[in-house]
Amino acid sequence: MPGLCCDTAALVDTVTLVDAVTLAGAAVLAGADLIILPVTAAGDGPAPLWPAGMVPGTDRLMAALGREPRFAAGPAEVAPVIVAGTETADLMAVGLGAPLTADSLRDAAQAAGSAARGRGRIVFVLPAAGDEENAAAAVRAVAEGLLLGRFRPQGGDAAEDADDDTLTIAVPPALLRSPAVAAALRTGLVAAGHANRVRHLVDLPPNRLSPETLAGLIAARAGELGIGAEIWDREAMLARGFGATAAVGAGSARPPRVVVLSTPCPAGVRPLGLAGKGMTFDAGGLNLKQDFESIFRMKEDMAGAAAVAGAVFAAAELGLRVPLIAVLPMAENMPSGSAQRPGDVVSHPDGQTTEIVDTDCEGRLILADALGWLRQRNVAALIDVGTLTDCADVGPLLWACWANDTALARAVLAAGRRAGEPGWRLPLRPEYHAFLASRVAARTNTALSHPDAGLTAATFLSAFAGDTPWVHIDNGSCAYLEEDAGVWEEGPTGAPMRALLQFLIDRA
Repeated sequence: MPGLCCDTAALVDTVTLVDAVTLAGAAVLAGADLIILPVTAAGDGPAPLWPAGMVPGTDRLMAALGREPRFAAGPAEVAPVIVAGTETADLMAVGLGAPLTADSLRDAAQAAGSAARGRGRIVFVLPAAGDEENAAAAVRAVAEGLLLGRFRPQGGDAAEDADDDTLTIAVPPALLRSPAVAAALRTGLVAAGHANRVRHLVDLPPNRLSPETLAGLIAARAGELGIGAEIWDREAMLARGFGATAAVGAGSARPPRVVVLSTPCPAGVRPLGLAGKGMTFDAGGLNLKQDFESIFRMKEDMAGAAAVAGAVFAAAELGLRVPLIAVLPMAENMPSGSAQRPGDVVSHPDGQTTEIVDTDCEGRLILADALGWLRQRNVAALIDVGTLTDCADVGPLLWACWANDTALARAVLAAGRRAGEPGWRLPLRPEYHAFLASRVAARTNTALSHPDAGLTAATFLSAFAGDTPWVHIDNGSCAYLEEDAGVWEEGPTGAPMRALLQFLIDRA
């Protein structure tokens, strides 16, 4: 595989330090090193959510929690006290707040999974979840949260403290025989495993992840899963009209690539079109970024491509049959004598042209190539994902989206809510097209009259979606966190991979 160094492949292949969660009955508690017990917030203090007498030592734990003023059993709140439950097991409480939901369980498991790292044989006791459907949702949420909480950057000391851990969810015996629960467990593991793989990709240093290397990693994974994959070099992308992608990558010594993933499409069925921004490093081009903190984290500018690929791979691993084509343009945006210039005009696969006003507004250019090419393939709908701006004002725990089709937007947003990875729809204004007027091309890539923002980028991209149902997701707010937020620690989150996967599950 050209350009793929072995250590990069090994880093990405390490999905999580604990790559499985198993189900077991109450007997598993006897051999545990740490038992995680979910508690809810009640009027008179924390209240247990497991059957009385199931876990030895819980009376001591609840008494200790009642004396602990810092613990109110709020959502994902890990108790600051640990109590010895048996000769081998310690007990740790984690709050769910109120009421009990899949989201509160997922967040609690993620926080507890992170706090419990390195504790050996770890058992999470599933709270009573009602009927089989609710129990399955609870198992999926806990498994997903536990694995998401295990993520750590590769290559540092923090990655070495949990190699021997095992994770188990203690459930009532009837759930061990439930096909629905088994399927839910698998879905949670696949979703979290691929999300963590995306996080590893986004966290790789840019000197280890060129466009060629990223393309090779994604194509190799596609081959393992039986997904069609093509890699286009500069000559091949120009032959298909990807003039903007070629221009964006022209300033780097490491040339651009385009990866196309595809799944089987029956005759008469229109596939779903997906696109993901894959800028492996964005220095801003000749409009060089001035903020050193901003340019420092530009390794995360390929998070859109990683999330789209991760969702396609997770869907394949779950056996979903969703006809789709995913286009992932990849480049480095660097300043040099061969870089594109402000004032240049680039062309796209559908014949439209763009005048470059700001070379740092490059993500929308490569996504425009992908959207224009996909629309020529007569896709049923379009979803593009990219870290285009951080100006959507939705904060670090939401992604923003714009759409030309309400039904598609509702489906994508509903999937995000179910996945615990929510987004927020913002309005498109047709009047904003006037701000992108150009004398020498169909439009400019940003406005000269006001600061660039997510709405400007979405307005630009809407012209390439045309009348095809389309949603644009800007994950610049949440793909890489500069500080801890909620249950998420500083660094990559994988968003919106799990939302896209849930959308594919719903569509299947």
